[in-house]
Amino acid sequence: MTILSNNDQPITTDLALYSAVANTNHIGSAPAREGMEIAIIDDRPLMCDCFARSLELIEPSFRIQRYPTVEAFDAASPEETDRVSTVLLCVMWSNSHADYHLARIAHLKATRPSLGIVMLSDIENFDDIVKAVESGTRGYIPTSVSLQVAAKAIQLVAAGGTFIPPSVLFSSGQAIKDSQPAKQPQGDNVFTSRQMSVIEALRRGKANKVIAYELNMCESTVKVHIRNVMKKLRARNRTEVAYILNTTPYDGVTMRN
Repeated sequence: MTILSNNDQPITTDLALYSAVANTNHIGSAPAREGMEIAIIDDRPLMCDCFARSLELIEPSFRIQRYPTVEAFDAASPEETDRVSTVLLCVMWSNSHADYHLARIAHLKATRPSLGIVMLSDIENFDDIVKAVESGTRGYIPTSVSLQVAAKAIQLVAAGGTFIPPSVLFSSGQAIKDSQPAKQPQGDNVFTSRQMSVIEALRRGKANKVIAYELNMCESTVKVHIRNVMKKLRARNRTEVAYILNTTPYDGVTMRN
């Protein structure tokens, strides 16, 4: 191939050389295709595309697919979705649509149990976040965090972890404290040795099945212990139990032999 230089002198270019370089670049970039496969579900095309491109820009290992709805994700070919490890569900939360969003989360968890589900939203009620976690999400990203934090949260969930911003937990913890009496009766915080073992497991975020296996007890027995601990701590769910015990570890908690 012959082209002209700036001084109109002919320059001969060997296309085979460019082909070899192109092939080398292609081979070198192949492992990048083995990066983290993520599906973003958002019915706002512009927001979805901007978010996806931004994530890929700051984290090149992300391979992002875009879907307008959960139904569209379900209808996609297995070749396209089988490698997806994490789903980012972007929703406009409201009380009137809460049940609908929770049902979508539960559906994803039921049909693809191995998926890490992350919800991006602007939920103000901590109880709604707890419901989303109980429905199957392993991460909640509020719209107030930075793009870098969102990317790290996605990586954490993909690795098997759970992400809830500290600001959400702190505000919830303050609400819990405000709703509790100033002083509890001494007998309320007396736990058996088995309950203390369950408490320690809860503080570490372990699931009921894992607790049952490690403590050599039935899962139903673990659930009974957790209910009793919740009652004594006046917590509404296991998330509040973990928060109370992690913010003021064993404050006022005693063990009965």
